[in-house]
Amino acid sequence: MTRNAPARFQWRAFVTLFVTLSFVLIASSGIVLYVAPPGRVAHWAVWTLVGLDREAWQALHTVFAFLFVLAGAFHLYFNWRIFWSYLRSKLSAGIRMKRELGLATALIFGIGALTLAGLPPFGTVMELGEAASASWSVKGAEPPVPHAEILTLERLASITEVPLDQALSNLESAGVTGATAGSTIAALASTHGRTPEEVWVALKGTQVAKEVPSGGGYGRKTVAEVCTQLEVSPEEGLARLRSQGLDAALETSLKDLADGHGRHPHDVLQILAGA
Repeated sequence: MTRNAPARFQWRAFVTLFVTLSFVLIASSGIVLYVAPPGRVAHWAVWTLVGLDREAWQALHTVFAFLFVLAGAFHLYFNWRIFWSYLRSKLSAGIRMKRELGLATALIFGIGALTLAGLPPFGTVMELGEAASASWSVKGAEPPVPHAEILTLERLASITEVPLDQALSNLESAGVTGATAGSTIAALASTHGRTPEEVWVALKGTQVAKEVPSGGGYGRKTVAEVCTQLEVSPEEGLARLRSQGLDAALETSLKDLADGHGRHPHDVLQILAGA
């Protein structure tokens, strides 16, 4: 009695299954990143979902997007004859259906243009994503400045106007030992098993720290609107921008101003805030 030989490995089936599973993972990670908190909040509170932080989800999304394209090329290779036959038949039909082809092409370009211009209804998709991300931000639970966890205590103290000696004393009293002027909140948090937010709370103690706006949602606002929100006179705001080489009008948005000078909107925001 002979034993049946093992079935041959089906590369075509393997590639098809890999493409399908990669698509599921890309779609899932894309949804997570769409509603995830912005980086400054995710890093500050050590946000995770099913044990993965924002960087891990971003890595999965990026790597499997590349692999999806690569596997798609192999899928096309294994099914080239079927694909070419199908393509020729559809191209022939498409030539006969000129109105349908014209409408489809116009829609593609129209949707693309509306999306790039940020106009509804397609621009609304990005606005909804920004709103979902912003919903994670709670006053008092955000870093005092963007990416405060990577700043040295000396630099952070100067920005937030918390005396460095007082900050070091507060940390020592809260059990966060070994802090120096050159330490970062991220390093202290890692060493003591805390979140950067918890270390910051210990650092400032009862000291009222200067809160510098983080930039979330400010990109679409004009210079005038931001000055009003920061309680800075328009003249002073424009003067602060000019002192940093940024010529702007009050109706200019922070995003347009930043893009025109190779900066990030939160950099412009901090200049206006006097940070």
